[in-house]
Amino acid sequence: MKVRTRRYVRRPPDLTSLFDVLFIVIFVALIRAAAAQGAAAAPPKPRPVTPVPPPPSPAVAALRAAALEHLQNDLAGRTSVVVRVSAEGQITALEIGTTSQPLDVPLLEHSADPDAAIAYLGDRSAELRVCRVVAVHLGVPDLASHLVIIAPAVPLADLKRALHRGLHDDLLRCLADQHGIATIIDPATLSP
Repeated sequence: MKVRTRRYVRRPPDLTSLFDVLFIVIFVALIRAAAAQGAAAAPPKPRPVTPVPPPPSPAVAALRAAALEHLQNDLAGRTSVVVRVSAEGQITALEIGTTSQPLDVPLLEHSADPDAAIAYLGDRSAELRVCRVVAVHLGVPDLASHLVIIAPAVPLADLKRALHRGLHDDLLRCLADQHGIATIIDPATLSP
């Protein structure tokens, strides 16, 4: 009787799956490298071109120059009144020429509205608007011959929102209510 002995032959491990994984990794790396090169080589997006308006006709240019001269002469002939406004929202002084009249007139109030903790008084009453306060303290019926210059103590960006909005609204209301011209001078724009 023959005894069979089994012989075990050792086979090397199958590396097919390892080669597949290695191929996938290299393929992904090549795709990413090509994408990165394409993104770097892409030209930057052009900025939108703002069209330059054509120069006005000579007739329009002459009218514009005459209008600006008329406005400048009108403003130069008005009496300037400087209204000093504190950061807390109070008119602290009126200045005409070399004279200064100290004041303590509030422009803000606490509001019952939970969305707006502070309200501008001029929105509630025309008597509490900057130009009306100026007219009352100057003792004049209107400001037709005055240029009201509102000068906050702090830059406009640092004002409370209600005060900022209210002062800008008063610029328009000054002309409608008091026949005056008003402007706000931001202290941030003044050279030291």
